[in-house]
Amino acid sequence: MKIKSAIAAFVSSALLFGSSAAFANTEITVQCWDQYFNVKAMKMAAERYEAKHPDVTIKVEDVAQNDLIQRLNASLGANNLRSLPDIVLIEDYRVQNFLIGYPDFLKELGPHIDMSKFVDHKIAASSDSSGKHYGIPFDSGVSSTYVRMDLFEQAGYKIEDLQDITWDQFIDMGKKVKEVTGINLLAYDPNDLGLLRIMMQSAGSWYTNADGTQVNIANNEALKEGLRIFKRFSDEGVVGFYSGWNQSLTSFQQGDVATVTQGCWLTRSVEAATDQSGKWRVVPFPKINVANATHYSNLGGSQWYVNNYSKNADAAIQFLKETFASDEDLLNELVPTISLVTSLKDTSKITNYNVENAFFGNQKIYAEFAEWNNHVPAISYGPHTYAIDSLMSEALQRIVAGEDIDTVLEETQLNAEMQVGL
Repeated sequence: MKIKSAIAAFVSSALLFGSSAAFANTEITVQCWDQYFNVKAMKMAAERYEAKHPDVTIKVEDVAQNDLIQRLNASLGANNLRSLPDIVLIEDYRVQNFLIGYPDFLKELGPHIDMSKFVDHKIAASSDSSGKHYGIPFDSGVSSTYVRMDLFEQAGYKIEDLQDITWDQFIDMGKKVKEVTGINLLAYDPNDLGLLRIMMQSAGSWYTNADGTQVNIANNEALKEGLRIFKRFSDEGVVGFYSGWNQSLTSFQQGDVATVTQGCWLTRSVEAATDQSGKWRVVPFPKINVANATHYSNLGGSQWYVNNYSKNADAAIQFLKETFASDEDLLNELVPTISLVTSLKDTSKITNYNVENAFFGNQKIYAEFAEWNNHVPAISYGPHTYAIDSLMSEALQRIVAGEDIDTVLEETQLNAEMQVGL
């Protein structure tokens, strides 16, 4: 038995050594955006990994998201494969463009990593039509309603009144808040339909059908209901407007709105208004009035992908497997560092989720986000989200101006079919 044990130990050591040796003197290039979030997280992961694997170097390149997408498309379109990074971050709304347009570009990761540990909606976003999975889920964009509770309290409401409500109830509360305080319920950019997309996904719906092969606008009940709600925003006079990201920040940081409905990644921007500490809370998303509607949705978020053409693909997979796919200490450290809401189903070992947040009245906001994240409807975003978004922006303005919703949606359906070729 001692001989067998010794042989087993030798074989195990040899395999481990062989795996390490195979990646000796390897440089893995990573491209991602946002030096304060994605880039910072990747550099922290790289530092931890390099400490354990000194023969591997992780080179992290900060590239603006739009520039990164343009580079990928240019390189793949010209078959210039040498210019591609080994690992790339891709937003969930965009990845189907690459899975469909360049089916050999991304490495299938399902056989290498246990994907069952990640929330379903992230897996759905980065799987192809056959169910093969390609991404390592990173940040979640689970939706939250950020509420200036002090303003709602002036109007006679408690935080319990904001649980399990519909959008119509929410608007009714907003009318009273504005009557008492003079502050609008919320604000939005007519050219950014993030809130409308949140509404659709909360009911398991999207601009296209489940496999992205048909435009789903004219008979989309969740979309129609969302547009009705936007019309009511306008009719009741409870909304303000802004243009672009900087004005978006100004709208709540300077106290111009009573709520913000966004992805959880907005937390740090809300906290930047230090003079409002203790006044904010987070509550679940209001429910739209259609079948299958929930209080849970998602806005944005991204995943790490491996370049299938890369000679370092195996080393890249091993790096991701040991860091973002399994290192709970790393993920826990990223909570206070970048306000990460991880894509793991089980967050019991992410102890920083249980820390009370004084800015939000000592709410354990990350524990709330983690709970909501497990209930977000899983859908495929398809390859045409942003193309159809631009058409829907015009449709929204027509409906708010008083045109018939059904007529506008039927016309937009035809326009979308022609534009995206479905």
